[in-house]
Amino acid sequence: MVTLKQLHDYVKENYEAGNYKEAEKAYKKWHGTNDYSYHTAKTAMKKSSPSDYQMGCEQAKKDYAESHSFKAFPKKGVNLVNRVTQNKAIEIERYIDGYNDAKAKILQSKK
Repeated sequence: MVTLKQLHDYVKENYEAGNYKEAEKAYKKWHGTNDYSYHTAKTAMKKSSPSDYQMGCEQAKKDYAESHSFKAFPKKGVNLVNRVTQNKAIEIERYIDGYNDAKAKILQSKK
C-alpha cells in the first residue's frame, strides 16, 4: 500500500519539475476574486489540471501491464485532508481518482 508520504513525495517531485504551472495560474486567478467557495476552487483546479487524473490512469495501466496487480491508495484519508486543508492535496485526490477509474475499467474489461 502506498503511504501518504510516498504520495506527497510524488506530488512534490512533479511540482518541482514544473508540472503544475497551469494549476498554479488557475489558483492565482481564482484567489484574486471574492468567491471563496469550495465548488469554485474545485472546478478551477479540475479545468486547469487534467494531467493529475491522466497520470493516475496511466499508472494503473502500467501497473497492470507489469504485474497484473494494482496499488491501494488511501482515498478516504486524502478526502479528509482536502476537507480540512481546503484542497491542499487536490492533486493527490485527482491522481487517485484517475488511478481508480482506470483500475475499474481494466477489471471490467477482464470479466
